[in-house]
Amino acid sequence: MVSDYIEEELQIMDESIKSTFDNISAAIEINDPIKILNLDYIHTVTQDTNLNEAVAYMADNNKGCVGIRDTEGKIVGIFTERDLLRRVVSKNINMSSSKIQDYMTRNPQMLSEEDPIAFALNRMSDGSYRHIPITKNGEVRYMLSVKDIVDQISLAYRDKVLNLPPQLKQDSSSQYGG
Repeated sequence: MVSDYIEEELQIMDESIKSTFDNISAAIEINDPIKILNLDYIHTVTQDTNLNEAVAYMADNNKGCVGIRDTEGKIVGIFTERDLLRRVVSKNINMSSSKIQDYMTRNPQMLSEEDPIAFALNRMSDGSYRHIPITKNGEVRYMLSVKDIVDQISLAYRDKVLNLPPQLKQDSSSQYGG
């Protein structure tokens, strides 16, 4: 029956969530340090990478942002999907002959993994951006996105989130368009 199928799917989801987040406490507080979030290591390209290669790298790794390294390996900027749209696509730039260093966001604000989540939310809100490089022991190691915070909140309140009634007028067959 349909209810058996739904029950089985919920059980599979619970097991998946449990195994994915076993090492993370479900509760989240605004003053918790950023390091409690399930952060991904920063994905980077060099500043002389052409735009086509950088965008392909982002797509292949399912990332909305990459860090830009100089010749010494230091992060000197970031390049986001928003940079791509506003600085490249909207201006009809030739992506194969253009270097990412000419279109990246230079010297982005950074936070430490010890800083509270509230700092990150404040910076993201005030600066109207969705990604912040995160340092550990003074070196950029991670990229924090708004999605990382939303995922942790969803995990902390998954019983309430999973039990929301469906809104039949919404079409959620694609991740795009939201």
